[in-house]
Amino acid sequence: MTSVILLLLISCSSSKQSKTKEENYCNENLVFKKEFFKNIENVENLIYKVQGESLKNSLKFIGKYTHVSFESMSNYARTYPSGIFERDKKVWLEWYEKNKCKNMEFKE
Repeated sequence: MTSVILLLLISCSSSKQSKTKEENYCNENLVFKKEFFKNIENVENLIYKVQGESLKNSLKFIGKYTHVSFESMSNYARTYPSGIFERDKKVWLEWYEKNKCKNMEFKE
């Protein structure tokens, strides 16, 4: 009887440990991470400078995965406002944290 209870306790505790390991597993695509954050950094570096194709290409890349306020560029200068960038950047970082363990792949 004692051995049956001991066996039952061991089997329950080992399945509990396996589940915890699975829940803590993160399959982060580090190549994607590098590219995603490189594009955020590019926008950040160019936001107060002449905003050319490089900035627009970075916004397009980021926009494939999370929200970018492209409508804010409908101003006279056709620029991406710094205040909008600061707000969008928070959304981008939150999106990445939420999705990083899903082995994200590049979209065409």
